[in-house]
Amino acid sequence: MMEQRLFDEEINLFSIVSLLRRGVASIVVCCSVGVLIAGIFLWRSQPFYQASAQLVLATASNPTQLDPNAVALVEPREHVTFRLQSPSAFDQQTVSTCSGGGVATSEQIAHNVRVKAPSVPSDVVEISFTAPTPELAQQCVAAIVRGVQEQQTSVASDGLERLKSKISSLQSQLAENSNLLKKAQGSEWQQATYLATRDDAIALRKDIADLTAKLELGKSATLLSPIYAPPNPASPTKITILSAGLFIGFVTGVLVNLLKDAYVIQRNRRRRPKS
Repeated sequence: MMEQRLFDEEINLFSIVSLLRRGVASIVVCCSVGVLIAGIFLWRSQPFYQASAQLVLATASNPTQLDPNAVALVEPREHVTFRLQSPSAFDQQTVSTCSGGGVATSEQIAHNVRVKAPSVPSDVVEISFTAPTPELAQQCVAAIVRGVQEQQTSVASDGLERLKSKISSLQSQLAENSNLLKKAQGSEWQQATYLATRDDAIALRKDIADLTAKLELGKSATLLSPIYAPPNPASPTKITILSAGLFIGFVTGVLVNLLKDAYVIQRNRRRRPKS
């Protein structure tokens, strides 16, 4: 049984090799035509260039019971990635920058932009964009980054304003305590007033220092590295297109030979004299 299977496999392999040898001319012709068509496609097609940037997302103070100095992202990475997939994420200024003097829509920008969230570090997103020129791709990525920075600054502004308002209120209370201490000088209540205002001042200064430290923990969205646009086009790639043309030509040549052999076999059967 094993010997019969090996024999059948040898026959099938011999048949394939024999087919390729008989049809080598047509296969070469088809491969040449496939490469020629791929070359024409490369010559006629417009190259597209890709620019990319890595953006560190904005953070703000997020105190917890275990860590009062903890920080957290102003906007989760998933929100940024999802938002940049929607045309509504791009304002008119971004659309105008990405058009490069031509006509572009926010839908086209959303189609050409790509946003990735690498596993490490956890606060970075990679934004890339494809355009007909590397300069335009670089300009568009810069405009998209600007939009993300402005959005995150707007989201963080409410929390920052609350912290600043609270610091200002505590500073006013501290100033009132100082005025009260000055007024109490020379009075019989000076000692008692001094002790009370001193304790309040110490507590107020501590609270002001804590809130100021939390205010300084926040960071705006910044570029991890400069925006980069390689001089070589991202698509179409010559090797990929030419390889595809060669492969399609080879498959076409094999199919042509199979159909040719099938036609010859059928014709010979028809010509056989009937017994």
